[in-house]
Amino acid sequence: MTVDQRLPVDERPVPVSRPAETPECEASTCAGISTPESVELHTAWPGWIPLLVIAVMVVCCVGFAVGRIAGW
Repeated sequence: MTVDQRLPVDERPVPVSRPAETPECEASTCAGISTPESVELHTAWPGWIPLLVIAVMVVCCVGFAVGRIAGW
């Protein structure tokens, strides 16, 4: 449709009113879905075990990279 063509009377767009503001209590999409963490999860792993796992992975990756470079 070009600009110079006119719409038929029954197909003219209906003016739209502006939507109402969202109430503050409903503004967040994650409101009300967070659940408190159980106490058992706080003591499931000591803090050093995940750090040890990360350190082992880093050492393995670095060792693999150095080995690949040295073998080239």
